[in-house]
Amino acid sequence: MKKLMLPFFLLSMSLFIAACSGDKDSTEKKESDTETTEETAKSDEMDMKTALLDYQMEIINTVNANDSAIYAFETAKAKEEDKPSAEEIAKLKTDAEAAAKTVAVDVRALKVPAELDSKKDEIQGALDDLATSYETRASNLSDEVNAEYTESDKQFASFEEKMAAVYEESGLSKPSFSADIVD
Repeated sequence: MKKLMLPFFLLSMSLFIAACSGDKDSTEKKESDTETTEETAKSDEMDMKTALLDYQMEIINTVNANDSAIYAFETAKAKEEDKPSAEEIAKLKTDAEAAAKTVAVDVRALKVPAELDSKKDEIQGALDDLATSYETRASNLSDEVNAEYTESDKQFASFEEKMAAVYEESGLSKPSFSADIVD
């Protein structure tokens, strides 16, 4: 009987050691999978932040490419000295109206990058507000020196609020588009 106990004991120990080493491999594999998942999530988050910042510059560049005529009109009508003639003001106003319409069309043509698909609806809603802001500005340009563009300003503010929410949800500071969209 003692002869049978030794092989049985050795067999039991072998099985125990094999089972323990299998658990260790399984635990290491789970930890490795968790680390890989966390690294992927961090990488995706970083890609989203980078894409969002790049897209911010694309929006700013798109608007600034054509909005200088709007600022030229506003500046010219406010001049005290060397004030442009009525004809010059009228031409500047026509140019400003065309520029505002062009900005609206260009903003509506912007495509949301694939890295931002999870925020596409929010971004598209913000871009719609930005485009509408310029459309409203184009249809309400005034020859008055201190004209207020309340409706256009509200739409622009809505654009900034919506974009700020996207940035904050992504872990970024909210941008000030109004500071960057100026000539």
